[in-house]
Parts: sequence; C-alpha cells; structure tokens
Amino acid sequence: MAQDDETTADQPQTSPVPPAPRADEEQSRVAQELLAEHVPLALLVDLVAPVVSSEEILQTEGLPEETWWEAEPETPGA
Repeated sequence: MAQDDETTADQPQTSPVPPAPRADEEQSRVAQELLAEHVPLALLVDLVAPVVSSEEILQTEGLPEETWWEAEPETPGA
C-alpha cells in the first residue's frame, strides 16, 4: 500500500549517525591524553615518527624538574 504525503510528513525524521572520527583526529586525541598523563613528548615522537631522535628533543626541551620516573627512596621507620 502506498503512503500519501500526509502519512510520511507525520513520521519523525531520523538523525544521521555522526561520522566516526578520522584516524588523524583519533591519533591527536590519544596523543593529547598521553601528554596530559605526563608521558614525555620525546617518547611519543619516538613511537610515532622515529625520524627525529628523542636525544634531539631532550637537548631542545631539557629534562623535567621532577624525576617522576625514578623510585622514591624508602624512609627508615615508615
């Protein structure tokens, strides 16, 4: 049975499914999350684009003031 214009006009329009994020947008989001977690930029560059060495980046940026990657010394009596 064919529907007339009145019948189709009353039906709600479905919204299109939003497009999936592009690969580069997803990579940017992941990189931003890792930087927010204090993963060194030098490490991220080594993983993503090993053309630039982390040594070059460290020479430019320097080491962070807090050495968060080293174990805390144990305090006696604690």
